[in-house]
Amino acid sequence: MPPEWSHSSNEGSTQSNSDHQHYAEKFLQSLQQLIGEQRYQKWFQNRSTVTIHGDVLVVGVASPFLTQWMSREFQQPATEVARECLGLAAQVRFEVDAAAAEQLSAFQSQVSSSAEVKSVVTTLPHCVNGVSNNGSPVAAPTPIPAVDKNQKIRGRLAPRRRRFASLNDFVTGPGNHVPHAMAKVVAEHPGEQYNPLYFYGGVGIGKTHLLEGIHREVRQNYPDWQVMSLTAEAFGNYYTKALYEKSLPAFRKKFREVDVLIVDDIDFLDAKKGFQEEFCHTIQELISYGRQVVLAADRHPRMLTHLRPELSTRFLSGLVTRLESPDLEARREIVRRHTTKLSLPVTDDAIDFVATKFSRNVRELIGAINCLQTYHHMTKRMVGITASREILRDLERDCLKIVRTSDIQHAVCNLFGVQPEDLISAKRSRNLSQPRMLAMYLSRQWTQAAYHEIGKQYGGRNHSTVMSAEKRMKQMLERNESIQISTRKWSAQEIVSTLEEQLQVG
Repeated sequence: MPPEWSHSSNEGSTQSNSDHQHYAEKFLQSLQQLIGEQRYQKWFQNRSTVTIHGDVLVVGVASPFLTQWMSREFQQPATEVARECLGLAAQVRFEVDAAAAEQLSAFQSQVSSSAEVKSVVTTLPHCVNGVSNNGSPVAAPTPIPAVDKNQKIRGRLAPRRRRFASLNDFVTGPGNHVPHAMAKVVAEHPGEQYNPLYFYGGVGIGKTHLLEGIHREVRQNYPDWQVMSLTAEAFGNYYTKALYEKSLPAFRKKFREVDVLIVDDIDFLDAKKGFQEEFCHTIQELISYGRQVVLAADRHPRMLTHLRPELSTRFLSGLVTRLESPDLEARREIVRRHTTKLSLPVTDDAIDFVATKFSRNVRELIGAINCLQTYHHMTKRMVGITASREILRDLERDCLKIVRTSDIQHAVCNLFGVQPEDLISAKRSRNLSQPRMLAMYLSRQWTQAAYHEIGKQYGGRNHSTVMSAEKRMKQMLERNESIQISTRKWSAQEIVSTLEEQLQVG
């Protein structure tokens, strides 16, 4: 049985590069015989790397999609061959390997460069740890075993300049055309109106895109201005570091002398009183000097129930605007633009399939398109509806969010500031009855639980109580009645929409 192999010259290691190459080549040759030359060339040759660590043989591939695909298609034959080569204890793993990705990319660029080069590439040897089957080195980077992977990645990923999205690339629809228009106004005339500008909405629906677009356009329009973009958590980290190093004056100079301050994930500040006070003073000073502040969060300022009043009112003194999930037509346009950008040949019915099935947020759409792109790179075929259904079957299933009654209780309690044990108790006070009614209604909408099952979850109440709560909540939504949270009243529609967005993303 071969011991663990590594590029490093550890004392006592008896496994040489050539020995490792021998085992890997034997595995590949036997696998080719078992699955056939055509399948081998299509999925393994010039598209994968092989490393051996003790009893584990790792096949490195170019993407997470390929990891899933090849594990499903080739796990059994690969394991059978590995046990013939390495012994009965051998195991096979398919993993993402940056070297395999570069190898595939280099191979594809060579193939597409010219017909002459194409004829040569078909005879390229399979790369096994940077050494070909005839003993000569090949151009692909040498994959390093798992023990050195972190070191390899650190060396490969040099710091890069951040790329900011463009407002011109933002796909508008009924749920986001107003926020987009406000972003354009602020980017063209920062500090003149809508200060601060506050975006809110669910995860993956375009808030960060708008923030980056504002940053990019301000830099283009006012190249001498100082524009700072960061998350609220990063602001908190800088503040904590300044306290520890006793460098608050430098910290305040850094943040209070910028021309535009853009902060994402403001909800991070909820319940963090120390950070809130410093942040409040920071944006007050910026706004008082006519400098622009742009913010984004997952909730309306008033629904950040642990926010200092002076901070929430400061947010409300500007413009608060909501982004909603893109509708079907907007999702179609997002898919069209992204596939065009990637030069991905895809049929209209495949575009409709992706836009229909992945409806929660833009990130899921982009993830689905990336899977289709990987399929096209490997097969060189146009992506149609049949291939889309097959390729995205697992991803579609994984993106389904299963909501439990406990998830609903947690979201409602967090919004109303009540304890879960009080929500499910027999107490009938008004500050508990409305959250409980809302939780029962959402349990009917988001779970398969029957009335009597929901009643049991809320202090052993009977099914008629749950039916009554559902009926009353529907009436409140139809009439757009208000519900009180703390000292403020909110429309029932706004509260339900906020809670449902939180349930979608978990």
